[in-house]
Amino acid sequence: MKDLCHRVPRLILLGILIGATLAGCSQLQIAYSTSEFLIKRYADDYLKLDSEQLVRWEPSLKAALKTHRAEELPGLAGLFDALHTASVNGFDQTNTRCLTAAFRTLYLRHARLATAAAAPLLAELTPAQVQTLEQRFAADYAEERIAPGTRDVGRELRKRTKRYVESIEEWTGPLSAAQRTLVADVTGRMPDTTQALLDYRTRKREQLIALLRADADATRIEHFLSAWLVDYQDLPPALAAAGDAIGERMGELLIRLGATLDPAQRQRLNSRLRSLRDDLMQLQKTPRLVPVGCPAAGVEPMV
Repeated sequence: MKDLCHRVPRLILLGILIGATLAGCSQLQIAYSTSEFLIKRYADDYLKLDSEQLVRWEPSLKAALKTHRAEELPGLAGLFDALHTASVNGFDQTNTRCLTAAFRTLYLRHARLATAAAAPLLAELTPAQVQTLEQRFAADYAEERIAPGTRDVGRELRKRTKRYVESIEEWTGPLSAAQRTLVADVTGRMPDTTQALLDYRTRKREQLIALLRADADATRIEHFLSAWLVDYQDLPPALAAAGDAIGERMGELLIRLGATLDPAQRQRLNSRLRSLRDDLMQLQKTPRLVPVGCPAAGVEPMV
């Protein structure tokens, strides 16, 4: 999604997210160790910052990364450990629901940390930078807007399936024709949120631009971003329901596709999950893992 507020507030995650898509443990470690540099470069490229703005933002960024290493890496390691356990034993309704809830909890923790880090930077923007940002938002909207009567739903569904297949194959290796058909079936039943999400995002962007033009301070900007990206205070009910439905389909995809993996696919998946868990432990100064408490397949959680 081409959205500053789905980019800048999550910039502190850039290093770990880049690493999580790579195959090798050394690549994850390199990505995380260079995350401060990558984040600053990314923010500079998107917002056209000057050197003094970057210098003033650096303490906030360093503090966020330090907090992330100390407080969030153990939870991420725990999530990958739970994913590995579920993959080894088999995905089912119980562990899939638990994993989905654990992922959402970790996302909210990361989003809150990211918005706190991004707010001081956004508060530093000059009127000219705010205008440039607004122009980029307008260009994004023009690019993504679908004119009435021009939608090709079939093509959009095929593109969606292709994206999911490519993402899955990063973890499992090539999928069979039957597995690709399964992915198409499940993702094809996900609700269509294209226009509703674009409208909502556009409205929030307009509010952000207005806030920046009013010279809002970092505290006020952080409150706005948190209400939007962490607390979902004004998320339309239809989008909230669609998000829940997409989560259900993702759980279905894990269960159904997981049951079809051949030995080579399962070995690749389990190896990657295990390696990422271990890498996230090694990145910590004092390695620890915070269990997410998800049960193995067919085992109900203890109360």
